[in-house]
Formats: sequence, C-alpha cells, structure tokens
Amino acid sequence: MKLINSVCTTLFFPKSRKSIEEFTRMAHFLSEKGMDCIEFYHDGDGRDKIGNILSDTGLNGVYIAVIPSKEKKLHLCDENEDGRIAAVKLFKNCIDEAQANGMTELMMNSGHIGNSVEKGLDALAKSVGELFDYANKKNYKLRLLMEPCDSKMDACQLIGPYKRTLNFLQQMHAEGLPLELTMDTAHTVEEGEDFLEALTAVKPYCNHIHFANCFIKDEQSPLYGDKHLGYEYQDTEWTVPALASLFEGLKALYKDGETLRIGLEVLCRADDPYKYFNDVWNSLEFLHKD
Repeated sequence: MKLINSVCTTLFFPKSRKSIEEFTRMAHFLSEKGMDCIEFYHDGDGRDKIGNILSDTGLNGVYIAVIPSKEKKLHLCDENEDGRIAAVKLFKNCIDEAQANGMTELMMNSGHIGNSVEKGLDALAKSVGELFDYANKKNYKLRLLMEPCDSKMDACQLIGPYKRTLNFLQQMHAEGLPLELTMDTAHTVEEGEDFLEALTAVKPYCNHIHFANCFIKDEQSPLYGDKHLGYEYQDTEWTVPALASLFEGLKALYKDGETLRIGLEVLCRADDPYKYFNDVWNSLEFLHKD
C-alpha cells in the first residue's frame, strides 16, 4: 500500500475556517508533520490566498462543500425543483472557489432523504450531471467526490447504505459521469454495516476514506450519534486499537503498491488543537511513514 495521509482540518482546527492567519499556521504545522493533504471548507476573508498557502506548504487540498450544504439545508437530491436548483447553485459556487485556489477535488453529499428514495435518486442524478456539465464547460480539471453519510441518525442522507451507493455510482459511470466516493468509518457502522465489506464492494469508485469515530451503543448518551468523537473515547466504535486492526485489513485490500488516502476526521474539543493533534497523531503510529 502507498499511504497518503490527510487531515480534515475544519474539525481539527476550527478557527482555520474563518481566519486565514489560523489557516496558514495550521497548514504549515501539518506540512511539517509530514501530512500530504488537507480537507476543509473556508469562508472567511482572505480565502483567495488559500491556493498560495497550499503551494507554499506542498499540501494538496480537498474542498468540503458538504459543510455549507448541510448548514444551509440544501439538498442535491431535493424532489422540489427549486430546492434542487438552489443546491446545485451552491455547489457550483464551491467548485469555482476550489478551482480559483488550484484545488481539483471537491467533496459533496446527496442531501436529506425526501418522500421517495427513487425520486430522490433521480433528482440527485440530474444534479450530478449538471455539476459535471458545469465543470466541463468551464474547462475545469475537477474530481467530484460523494460522501455517503448516515441515513438513520443525524444527517438522514439519501446516499448512505453502501448497496444504494454502489448502484448509484454504477449508474453514474454508465452515463459517463466519473463520480467518486469518500467512505467514512463512522457513517458505515451507523448504517449497521461492516466497513471493510462496504469498502470492498465500492472500491473501484473509492477516492479515499475517513477515519471517523462515533458512539451508537446507547441512544440516551450525550455522545450518541455522528459527533466526530476522538479515537481516545473508550467503548466507542473506532478506538485506536480498532483502527489499527482495520488498517491491517486495508493493507490486504490495497496491495501491490495501490494508493490509499486516509483522512483523519475528529472534532477537537480541547483548548489547544495543535497539542491535541500531536496527541492523536502520536497514538496512530501505524500511519507513520518510515
């Protein structure tokens, strides 16, 4: 396996979303740590400087348009045409922002399940087609990544269960739309699915994966749901030992020099995100490159 290390920085370093100074500090810090890629959304002043910061630090960037779409409650799978068009407009704007900063990968989500799964999938297919058409007309070099999210707990996304996801990706590729996937460890277990089983099924379409944690054993717990817990939380789904065990399975799945990018997706709840990241990174020795 050829490992590419990535960090979802909007969660790990929350201030980096609005402050270009914090974004700069974070990017240099992670570059010095040996990270290869950062995944983020930035809507503060000075975001036109992001491309130069990525270039200076040698980091690749993935623009997470999932964040504003969830916040604005806009859904690419909206069965209401006005709502669907509004969602497409948001993602087009995000595509423009990503391209203006030299980023060629944009992560999106399907949107909330509506009244009909089939009608929602039809609307989503229409939206994806329009986004690829937009990128092609602008001569953008762009990879669109769909992240399956939980369909039952918090986000209630249409693209969640891996079999539905696989069928949709097969349809998109049959139509000449090279949509890719970001598979998330937390979202998969929230669906009641086995991560390696799901990843094996969708591997031909998978761009990269997220190491994310959740707690789903007790609905009465304040930790219950898709809360991007740290791996240090005991009795959760993806502790460090569980991730280390999963990594052995990933090495067997991605063999003969195949590339796998793994993004760390944790919400920092500590006062100092830099110290917290160091603690997290030091606990994940199996991800360290020689």
